[in-house]
Amino acid sequence: MRKGTPPRDDVDLFAIGREELVDYFREKFSEIAKYDTQGVKFISADYGHGKTHFLDMLAKIALEQNFIVSIVTLDRENAPFNKLEKVIPLIMKGITTPKSKEKVNSLEQILDEWAEKVKGLNYNEVLFYIDDQQELQVLPPDFRFKLADYAKAYNSPIGKSYEECLRIEKWFRGEETKSKTFKDIPEFLTSFIQLVKHLGYSGFVVMLDEAESITLLSKITNRDQANENLRQIIDNPEFRGFYFIFASTPSFLSGEDDRGAQTYPALWRRITDPLGRGINQRSLEKIIIELPELNESQLKTIALRIKKIYEIAYNKSLDIVTDFHFGKLSKYIVERTDNSVRTLVRSTVMLLDEASQNDELDANLIYEGIVENILQSEEYQRAK
Repeated sequence: MRKGTPPRDDVDLFAIGREELVDYFREKFSEIAKYDTQGVKFISADYGHGKTHFLDMLAKIALEQNFIVSIVTLDRENAPFNKLEKVIPLIMKGITTPKSKEKVNSLEQILDEWAEKVKGLNYNEVLFYIDDQQELQVLPPDFRFKLADYAKAYNSPIGKSYEECLRIEKWFRGEETKSKTFKDIPEFLTSFIQLVKHLGYSGFVVMLDEAESITLLSKITNRDQANENLRQIIDNPEFRGFYFIFASTPSFLSGEDDRGAQTYPALWRRITDPLGRGINQRSLEKIIIELPELNESQLKTIALRIKKIYEIAYNKSLDIVTDFHFGKLSKYIVERTDNSVRTLVRSTVMLLDEASQNDELDANLIYEGIVENILQSEEYQRAK
């Protein structure tokens, strides 16, 4: 939290002011699970307004509804969206399931569940089993054979062959050789969705943070390819049970950045209002949803919750920092920023750190300086 990012555990403790959106996504996840539909959403908010935290909230809801979830932060170097063969392995590596929230390797757990499901069948019988299952009939030959290989290694008469299972698992993650796993990325994703649904999961929710990194791709051809990948995800009718959520700053989605989505008309037409009423129209059914800013009162509520957690963590009462002080801190942050949640979180923790070290601290004298120091560090980080 000192870095401005609330932890993913117990994310509800910091959930303020987004109730309408949370209810919308809860209903949408339920709809996808029940009717085998699909969806794409863009979450738009400025830097520091809680996009990443909001994705964590949605991940918790999706897991509660028995989806598997993966959150990946896009990056022009390590996870450039023009090269899906680099992004998909990160998605597979980042998988979390309702059954294995604490497991480091949830993909292994999914493959183990598959092997348990076909336990007692020999190699050819596993292939026949796949042929007989309606949702698995879409699987391409390579995918089928790898599933059969994993089941054979897992259900070996002498016990699970961990080395062989790990080798096959690397294929599913794209770590063996990307060209072997990802000959056809949409086909691979469709196959994986059908596998997890066959295992009883509701579907697959993928969240990509910092989608605005597309604008940082220096070559126009790379930006166009990244935007084309987005367009194909939106248009693909085979992704039933799949929900994509992209979080981005308005620079990518507003139409004002000369490197943003509007530079690729095939994508821009799909994410903006076809009637020409503009993306700012309030509607939860639009592809782009703006994350509402938190007001002064809501920021103060977050600060007070952080104080309670801080006091529990350090087993120390900090009565010298009062509701009044947090009210002034929140008001000052509203005046100095665009209601930045990140600035509020970092400033609150720093103020509490100071109070824990000085029993005679006068919070009135330092809160403005704390905010200014935080703002300077945030400006430096953005400039890097």
